[in-house]
Amino acid sequence: MAGAKKGHIWLTLQGHLNVVAIASLVELAGIIVTENKPVAADTMSKADAEGIPILTTPLTTYEIAGRLWELGIRT
Repeated sequence: MAGAKKGHIWLTLQGHLNVVAIASLVELAGIIVTENKPVAADTMSKADAEGIPILTTPLTTYEIAGRLWELGIRT
């Protein structure tokens, strides 16, 4: 997260409440939780309240990063 900037998307395996706090602090555009990792209900509620979308996928972080790159989404 050290290199994250406002408007970036965070790819992570973490689904706990702290991801929302960090995303809010950095003003990220959203969070993608990869590899079907669970996202806690309180995390989803907090993300909704903060206006931070959380998406989930069964794909690996590597695969999602590659697909975003192919779509032209880069830092």
